Amino acid sequence: MKLTAELAAGGSHQVALARHARGGRVEIDGVVYEAALEGKPDGSLELTLDGRTHAAWVVTHGETAYVHAFGRAWTVTLRDPVRGTGTSASEADVCLAPMPGTVVELAVAVGDRVSTGQTMIVIESMKMQLNLEAARDGVVAELPFPKGAVFDRDAVLARLEARGD
Repeated sequence: MKLTAELAAGGSHQVALARHARGGRVEIDGVVYEAALEGKPDGSLELTLDGRTHAAWVVTHGETAYVHAFGRAWTVTLRDPVRGTGTSASEADVCLAPMPGTVVELAVAVGDRVSTGQTMIVIESMKMQLNLEAARDGVVAELPFPKGAVFDRDAVLARLEARGD
C-alpha cells in the first residue's frame, strides 16, 4: 500500500507498507525499515523498527493520525493517491475533536488570523497532549470550549471563516 503522509507542521513523505510473515516492511522516502507492531493492554503500541523497540500511541480520525512516539507528537494526514484528498472546503472550516478530552490551552482567540498549520488549541486526551492546527488560512470565528472544558469526540473545537484581506 502506498500513501502520502502529510505532516500538519509542514512537509510530506512517501510511505509504502508491505506485510510479511515476521511483521512488515515500511519504506519512507526510499529508506526501508523492517517493522513490527504489537498492541499493549494500556492502549499503547510497541513499535519495533530495524530491531529497536519504541513505545507509541496513535489515535486516528478519518485520514488523520495523532501520533506520539520518540518523545514527540505529530498530526499526520494519510492520503491515498488513488482516492485523492477527499477534503472539502466545509471540512477545512471546522476543527473537530479527534477523541474526548480537555482543552489545555487556547493558542488563538476569536477574530485572530491563522495560517495553515498554525496551532489553535492544545488538548489532552488519553494522557497525551495534542496540538490541533488550522487546516487552512482564515479568521477564527468560534471557539466553543474555554480552557479546562471537557468535550466529546467530534465536538467542534474551532470554526474558521474566510480571511478578509
